[in-house]
Amino acid sequence: MRIAHVLRRLSFDDWGGSEQVAWNIAKAQLAAGHEVAIFATDALCPVAHEVREGLEISRFHPLYPWWPMPARLIAELDRKGGNPFVPGLGAALRAWRPEAIHCHAMGRIAELCLRVSRRLGVKTAVSLHGGGANVPLAEAKSLRSPISGLLPWGKAVDYLMGWARQIPMDADGIVCVGEDEYAAYRDRHPHVIYLPNGVDCKAFAAARGRSREGRDGLRMVCVARIDRQKNQMMLVEALARHPEMRLRLVGPVTQPDYRDEIAARADELGVAGRLEIVGALKPGSAELAEEYANADVFALPSRHEPFGIVVLEAWASGVPVVASAVGGLQRLCAANDGAAQLFAPGDAADFDAALARALRTREAMVAEGFAAAKKYDWRILSARLVEFYRGL
Repeated sequence: MRIAHVLRRLSFDDWGGSEQVAWNIAKAQLAAGHEVAIFATDALCPVAHEVREGLEISRFHPLYPWWPMPARLIAELDRKGGNPFVPGLGAALRAWRPEAIHCHAMGRIAELCLRVSRRLGVKTAVSLHGGGANVPLAEAKSLRSPISGLLPWGKAVDYLMGWARQIPMDADGIVCVGEDEYAAYRDRHPHVIYLPNGVDCKAFAAARGRSREGRDGLRMVCVARIDRQKNQMMLVEALARHPEMRLRLVGPVTQPDYRDEIAARADELGVAGRLEIVGALKPGSAELAEEYANADVFALPSRHEPFGIVVLEAWASGVPVVASAVGGLQRLCAANDGAAQLFAPGDAADFDAALARALRTREAMVAEGFAAAKKYDWRILSARLVEFYRGL
């Protein structure tokens, strides 16, 4: 099958969960013998065309439809959001002539994919990656704040072009990363699949069995974008209660003001010397595997989470997991009993209790985590997805 994956952005130096899912699915489909190409904007990556690990990647410049649009705001929207027009993307998709289009974005990019699919007579699937069924109101407002008060000239263009499709309902198929989305759409659309995030167990195999003896203190790691959704501030405040602990925050900064708040709070609490904001690391890289391997515990205190792919990586790396009991993250951990310790979201005392249990039962949790990760290998999930395309 000839499959096109379309993303809002794909930068190997500034990575997010949606990009990781699309990249690993595309790699697994290519390995299974399918023809696969990736199309994205050039947000955070100005390389127009490249081939990585056999996958052809084409990027196009996004046009954000608000005025005024200073460089600072463009940089912020490149990282998160923006709902851009993408000139050239539609023509490139038509020229490549896929048999299936899998769109990993919403808004105007998804609309464009639907129009191309109708013109070519092929099927389009749209993935719901972002936990849209359970995003708190306060966070939704935070995501819209960069464009508050700007002139939305894009709406006039939408009207003139007749762009009025309902996304994702007008897609031929809906792929739900989170169970909340699956519950919201399974009775409203004829073709909906729940396809959880996955992990390349082989890529993290080197992390297993690493000795932590002889090292001062304990090391906690959180792999997630620096973003209020992920609630890393809770871990920074935990450092003040755990003087034996060091914390490493690994992930791209999607909300720079939140990173600044984290740094200021660490200074205020006197824990800045035990905190390191590492930044983004390439997916599946040796550096990322090292971060997991060198950790005594992995913590994810998200305010909401449709799944939690980094939990799978921690399990595959032999690291006990402490996670907030929210959304798909809670269900993932509960479905793999013994592999993670859950705590009430935002509850510091409950977090401390879960952390203590994880450190006390580390050996048993590592074994359970290994077994859990194997069930989510990308090779298994991508094969299910291809069958889904064929059934549309």
